[in-house]
Amino acid sequence: MPTKNTRMSTTGKKATKKTRVGKRSARSKKLSKSMRMFVAVIIALAALYYIWQSYGDNIANSADSTNSIGADFPDAPGKTEAPVAPTPPPAGSASLPGDSEAGAIRIYSFNIQIFGASKMKKPKVVDVLVDIISHVDVVAIQEVRSTNDEPVQQFMRLLPVRYDYVLGPREGRTASKEQYWVIYNTEKLSVVDSATYDDSADRFQRSPLAVYFQTKDRFDFILIDNHIQPSDAEKEIAALPEVIRYFQRMWNESDALVMGDFNADGSYYNENNLASVFPDSDYQIVITNEYDTTVAESDNTYDRFIITASSKEDFTGNFGVVYYDALYDFSSLGIEPKEVSDHFPVWAEFYIDRDTD
Repeated sequence: MPTKNTRMSTTGKKATKKTRVGKRSARSKKLSKSMRMFVAVIIALAALYYIWQSYGDNIANSADSTNSIGADFPDAPGKTEAPVAPTPPPAGSASLPGDSEAGAIRIYSFNIQIFGASKMKKPKVVDVLVDIISHVDVVAIQEVRSTNDEPVQQFMRLLPVRYDYVLGPREGRTASKEQYWVIYNTEKLSVVDSATYDDSADRFQRSPLAVYFQTKDRFDFILIDNHIQPSDAEKEIAALPEVIRYFQRMWNESDALVMGDFNADGSYYNENNLASVFPDSDYQIVITNEYDTTVAESDNTYDRFIITASSKEDFTGNFGVVYYDALYDFSSLGIEPKEVSDHFPVWAEFYIDRDTD
């Protein structure tokens, strides 16, 4: 795995103990030499006992701090202080989930890997997923493979009541269908409309889902959720600009954010070709080739976050990859990071009060 930036968890300060030194009274001067020696021994023993007690307390406090929950996730299950990476990747890449800045929203993309009834039967895995998603404003999820909506509804009941969702139709040419799932914070955004791309040319294994959002301020945008078929990555990625234009025309909105599992690396796709499909004049590739987005030992940037040129004025410049394998104490949870997913979430942050279109 490549190196990852981490954020140190906060720990409580150790309480200091103070002792009061009493003044010796005049009568103490009259004590015999033996009595003074006896008193000195008692005082020395008391001091040793105090030192022993303080040392024990400090050790206990230190152990508690090691297992403490960090400031970003106050109620995170089994969260521990993440190890320090020897050489961090480029700025902005590895970040832990947390609240967005004032006047901004954070938008995530997460291939949740074969989400359905089986995953919902793993409570520790669900705990981690709920904890991550409870700290986002919007998350575009890929790879929901349940044959019915019950696992989605069960998961939503575990989230705070401020969250609602859009669930796309089951997509795919084979018997293994998938759905796109977009969860959002109703206190910060509302859904104007949603639609699936009309793929009459049958270019996509799973037609992208778009949700048109309006924030509580000026920023409105189109979120496009997609999961590129690995064997057809070159063809499907090349067709994404037309998908973007399709929804821009539908809602007369230029701000479009396309995200998801592009499978845009490794044996599936030459990552250097992505810039020709999304040139700087029209787009900004937020999650670029330098970032590892997979849980596996291999280093691949499968997951991407790309915005149209008009959205650049709204982009705060904050973005990242959530390396949750360093966020939680998986050994104490009794699960492995790959049971949560084989992908890490990616995210970007946007101002809600600067939109001019």
